[in-house]
Amino acid sequence: MNRDEIVKLLDDSGLEAYREAIASWIFPSHQLHLQPAQEEQFPFGSSKVGGRPDLPPDVEWPMWKDYPQSFLAQINLADIPPAHGLPSQGLLSFFYAVQGMFEDSEFYGDPDTCRVIYTPAERLDEMTRRPAPDDLQEEFTLKPNRVDFAPTLSVPPSESAFLESLGLGWNSNRKDFDKYWRTFLKSFNKRQSAGNCIHRFLGHADPIQGDMQFSCEMHTQGLSWEDIRESEAERQRVQQSALGWRLLLQIDSEEEKTGMMWGDVGRVYFWIKEEDLSAQRFDRVVCEMQCC
Repeated sequence: MNRDEIVKLLDDSGLEAYREAIASWIFPSHQLHLQPAQEEQFPFGSSKVGGRPDLPPDVEWPMWKDYPQSFLAQINLADIPPAHGLPSQGLLSFFYAVQGMFEDSEFYGDPDTCRVIYTPAERLDEMTRRPAPDDLQEEFTLKPNRVDFAPTLSVPPSESAFLESLGLGWNSNRKDFDKYWRTFLKSFNKRQSAGNCIHRFLGHADPIQGDMQFSCEMHTQGLSWEDIRESEAERQRVQQSALGWRLLLQIDSEEEKTGMMWGDVGRVYFWIKEEDLSAQRFDRVVCEMQCC
């Protein structure tokens, strides 16, 4: 679907009053289609999911506590059109504390269980292909896969800070909220045919358990749900600030290709604030994992 078709679908769903706001949140996205491959088939710095990462020699392998993080993916930015303030070239490498997820009870609720490393284009010829550390168990590593990028457009999920800012949610305007998720989203998803397994770079997340923008904001501010419940003004402040969170990468459970499942057929989501994305502050990326 193109942008005009999406806007028309909003009108056809009875959401004309929200057309301008929702249309401003139609974000470009890229679905990642995986194809298993051998490590030696990848040129240095190429986009891939799983396998061994390409890193400059002075970059240490990311850790969470005493756990080496697992390498999830690297995206060569020259493979996609420039978007959302990203550099037009260079390599983004994504790591996640998979072993800690299974072994450490403090993992959940900690947004710092991931690491994103940006390597500028002028340093790509310095990179070496790193083996995983000896203390990272093989079961917590992903098998290598080639990536084909499929450009698409994405819209806010039904539970998001975007819709909440319009008063659309389970506890507010249920009539129009139902129009959005029962009519608009149902038709949109049918026409987009994204499939059940969705790896995504940029755009809007495909959540399993609800809004993550709000929880990212709470975690980074060190707030609890009790803090929010006790103060409506605080909830509104957090809600407004949550609008700035953007999906950077979403990796699904495609166990037959990567050898990895997140919880019970879940997904891992890398999030970044819009101003940090523009400033290339990838050290401020946080992670959420959701599963059934």
